[in-house]
Amino acid sequence: MTNITEQLINHIIDLKHLNSDVVERCKLLFLDLIGIPFRAEKEESSRALIRSIDIDRIKGDSIAIPYGFRTVPEYSALIMGTLSHSLDFDDTHRESSIHPGAVIIPSILSYSNDLDGKKFIEAMVCGYDIACKLGMALNPEKHYARGFHGTATCGVFGGVAAISRIFDLDFDRIKSAFGVALSMVSGSMQFLENGAWNKRLHAGLASRNAVMAIELAKSGFIGAEKPIEGKYGFLNSYSENADPEKAVDGLGERFEVMHTGVKLYPCCRYIHPALDIALNLEIDPESVDRIAVRMVTAGYRIVGEPIGRKRDPRNAVDAQFSLPYALATALVRKRFTVDDLSRESIMDSRVREVMKKIDVQADGELDVEYPEKWAVVLEIDGEEYRKDYPRGDPEDPADFSEVENKVRTLMNGRAEEIIGFVKKLEKRNMGELFEILF
Repeated sequence: MTNITEQLINHIIDLKHLNSDVVERCKLLFLDLIGIPFRAEKEESSRALIRSIDIDRIKGDSIAIPYGFRTVPEYSALIMGTLSHSLDFDDTHRESSIHPGAVIIPSILSYSNDLDGKKFIEAMVCGYDIACKLGMALNPEKHYARGFHGTATCGVFGGVAAISRIFDLDFDRIKSAFGVALSMVSGSMQFLENGAWNKRLHAGLASRNAVMAIELAKSGFIGAEKPIEGKYGFLNSYSENADPEKAVDGLGERFEVMHTGVKLYPCCRYIHPALDIALNLEIDPESVDRIAVRMVTAGYRIVGEPIGRKRDPRNAVDAQFSLPYALATALVRKRFTVDDLSRESIMDSRVREVMKKIDVQADGELDVEYPEKWAVVLEIDGEEYRKDYPRGDPEDPADFSEVENKVRTLMNGRAEEIIGFVKKLEKRNMGELFEILF
């Protein structure tokens, strides 16, 4: 196995001029994320997180979004990372099956009080490249099958990469930071058992751990050698049949921000093609006898089984990971929004009656093209519909105005100034953002 770690470090150090398409994509992805914590602040999981932190004791210069108080970077990253992932509304990189933005952007913002926008964009590119390429190398289906959540496991390395670019760390410091991060890799899919809040925390922990790894490395702490490709390194320990070359394929030429999609529905991305189909149909779900759904195995394991539990969600996380609930909601209400995750909405008898008609199965034929395609096939009373890519992915893109509208729904009155700032991000200083927000 070639020295993957060294190649990734050199990419962080040597990143050169970024073309306008990459810059514009970073702006869209940043705008897509920045509103989410402000809506997620209302979640009980967010309130519990804040109650656990002694805000008055842990003081620092890093501004905690969305609250505005100052703390140390570790806690700023933890808070924003957790809230950014709490609505399951954050971006998705399909080929690695991770949500890179919810880890990487909070990691950068933890050190952004006086960071120029151009550097912010460079850090985003580095972070997305490392996290997403590692996710592709892991073989996402096998990684999930072992019970790991790639957003957390790959995300910590992306956070390290992004912060390293901010500080222009040298080769040895970045290597040590990656080596330390290896011992912080975590994120279990066991939250699916009871709709627990662990998943929301995963992005925050990965972001916080990236900050801790950087601070240790900056202070001279020595991390493990070959943390990515070593005998007990990331690729060998967290998957089977990993493809190390995917971790470095196209470095400096293929930028993963260009292959990252935005979400138009606040639920697991594997569900989205089904919602795209449903929202374009004009049918009365009460008159339908049966709805059969076929999908890739990786997604089925998360949103389709066990079918009894998926037809009986009990809380918001259950609902976000239930294809029957999301699909039934889209058919009954002709939408799927944050409001559809309330207790009242989840227990709606009309939606529950339609859920009983929905069956979900894994389709090995669809797996052949995974993860390049996340195909879903709906069969409604014998009529078949197929969609290969979710809306918002590069193959079926959402434009900037759609992301603007998403931010408006999340941030209310503050959205317009934020949109104006992000449109000129490469020419602005991030300190201006905090002045707008707080």
